[in-house]
Amino acid sequence: MNIGELEIHSVFDGKATVPPGPTYAALGVVGKGADPEDWTAHRDLLNGDGKLEIAMGGFLVLSGDRKILIDTGIGPMDGNQNFGQLLQSLGTLGLAATDVTDVVLTHLHFDHIGWVSRDAEPVFPNATYRCDIRDWDHFVGTDDQATKAMNPVTERFEPFDGDVSLAPGVDTRLAAGHTPGSSIIVLSSGAARGLLVGDVVHCPVELLDDEWGGMGDVDPELARRTRNSLARELEGSEIPVAAAHFPGLQFGRLLTGEGRRSWLFQ
Repeated sequence: MNIGELEIHSVFDGKATVPPGPTYAALGVVGKGADPEDWTAHRDLLNGDGKLEIAMGGFLVLSGDRKILIDTGIGPMDGNQNFGQLLQSLGTLGLAATDVTDVVLTHLHFDHIGWVSRDAEPVFPNATYRCDIRDWDHFVGTDDQATKAMNPVTERFEPFDGDVSLAPGVDTRLAAGHTPGSSIIVLSSGAARGLLVGDVVHCPVELLDDEWGGMGDVDPELARRTRNSLARELEGSEIPVAAAHFPGLQFGRLLTGEGRRSWLFQ
């Protein structure tokens, strides 16, 4: 995907293929999504077996000489060969871990920080690590996985606070609810614009119906308001959107017509 002069690449770490209703139920959905019948009208967002693909990974944004990795996936997991492919994916793009200049974390849930550090050392030794200060304050020191991942990069860590510019054409927007510092990355170049929405949305269906719930939200009601506000902003626009768990890490657009919203992957 190109947004004007910005170049964006999906960087896969792996994927899970799960039954949608039970998965939403197990991850604390408040609203639609936990009942398998909720998915009957949205089978176009499932695979041929009626399963939901949940991708893991991140996005590489090339802005000038900056090589910015947005989220780092879940990382290697003992006994599970489905995950841990992020460094190989970077390699297919011709990059080594040492080439990454910035690591920007949309939030600090474990499936976004898996490659921040390994064996108590930064995986991307030349990068500056960033997330919203609200997530650092909420997770580091209280959540074992976040603390273990982030402590080794403390000397390279520069938090941001809300809506800031990180690089030419790369800005953050606070989108709290999923976590206190959950952030959207706004990409812009000339008149072109795109969004990387992290876990504000896990599946496009969450943008289609205001009553749909999200997975693993720290504040479910605030997360719902944030999602619905995003949907109203996007419907009928030409803005391409990708989220950290969309199938194939694909971009898409939120369409509107005949009194309802629909989703089109690009």
